[in-house]
Amino acid sequence: MPPNLYPAALPAEFVNATRNLAESQWAGCNALMRAAFESSASLIDVNVHATRDQIAAANTASNQLLFVRDVRDLVCLTASQSQQALERAQRYGRQMAGVASAAHDRLGELSRDFAGSLPRNPIE
Repeated sequence: MPPNLYPAALPAEFVNATRNLAESQWAGCNALMRAAFESSASLIDVNVHATRDQIAAANTASNQLLFVRDVRDLVCLTASQSQQALERAQRYGRQMAGVASAAHDRLGELSRDFAGSLPRNPIE
């Protein structure tokens, strides 16, 4: 009969190491999913506000259009509305870039934390 090559404690150590690794991965995945969900909520919030602003601007423009008397007023109204639309688009772009940057930073930080929490040697 060959000698026992593995100590009796090895299966228990293997089970503990596997459980610790699984728990660590589960916690890391939960944190990443929570951050992604929060970023999605921020994107939805920005889009809801942009939609409300756009509807309000369209309502204002249609009301102003009712009082246009000549071509000069129409040209001035068109120029004013175009400028406001450009400013709204720029503001929307800045807000979206801010949300994307914050999400990138948060997910990167969580990924580094998650990768750092994984054991180098599976049996520790």
